[in-house]
Amino acid sequence: MHIKNLRMKELRKLRELYLEPGVLNTEAYMLVLRRKHSFDKKERVFKYLDMQEDKDIMAKKLYTVTTLDTMDEYKEMEDLIIPDYIVYVEGDIAGFASPLVYNHKNLGVLINNPDIPLSIKIPYLKQMGDIIDKVERLDSKFQFGDLNEFNFIIDMEDKVKAIDLDSAYLGVGEPLDMAYYLLKNKYVKSLPDKYKSTNSGIIIPTDNTDLYCYNMIILNALSKERLYRTDIDTFYKYLSYIKGLHLPDDLLQSLNNIYIPKDNFNPKDCLFDIDTELEKELEFDTFKKLIKK
Repeated sequence: MHIKNLRMKELRKLRELYLEPGVLNTEAYMLVLRRKHSFDKKERVFKYLDMQEDKDIMAKKLYTVTTLDTMDEYKEMEDLIIPDYIVYVEGDIAGFASPLVYNHKNLGVLINNPDIPLSIKIPYLKQMGDIIDKVERLDSKFQFGDLNEFNFIIDMEDKVKAIDLDSAYLGVGEPLDMAYYLLKNKYVKSLPDKYKSTNSGIIIPTDNTDLYCYNMIILNALSKERLYRTDIDTFYKYLSYIKGLHLPDDLLQSLNNIYIPKDNFNPKDCLFDIDTELEKELEFDTFKKLIKK
């Protein structure tokens, strides 16, 4: 782990990283550390956190990034963009920097674009599932935690990479509160043995929570709808509907497991068995029109 000290006047000269429309980062400013700031003369993305005064959160993130940067099994995974710099501004920790992936595309923007065919999205969803599977197979305490499609990018070689790993959880102390798919989800809260939480109500990241998020990402891509927001009756009615479209059995079982006491699993290996010719029939809007008749 390398350390970079910046003066405020240097910070103000850093250019912002271009983020595609639809990509939001509410906890940080994304800046570019130029080659002259880098030990290996490569540009880096500096995640300038907007929470420097919250010492507890910063300490958790610092533990995560320093641990990941010292673990060879993670550093050797090219799918993970691990922060390798701690950046100080005027003597205080201000954030972390990771290698810049040039000309990348955000996976969340692609997945949530209704005009992009499902046949194009599926290979990227499969790559995301492969990354999750690789991390799980390391048999460690690493969990993505706030796993969502916007925390993955596509590089110039069409490879998916995981980013924003300072929010990951390594099994030590109370985790950070997870946003997006798991925050304020009452159906997740109704399964306390499967989705465990701390005394303060924060969900503890596990394989089940990561795979819950992954399954929801897949389901959102199929339905073109944010189905994690729907009530549970509608959720299972939609699953019953798509069962009639002959989706792979493993995928249907994986989606069905989300809100029952069985462990979640990774359906990545059956994604290519989805008949993408049925894309229109899979849309949630098509389902809604049918049930209204």
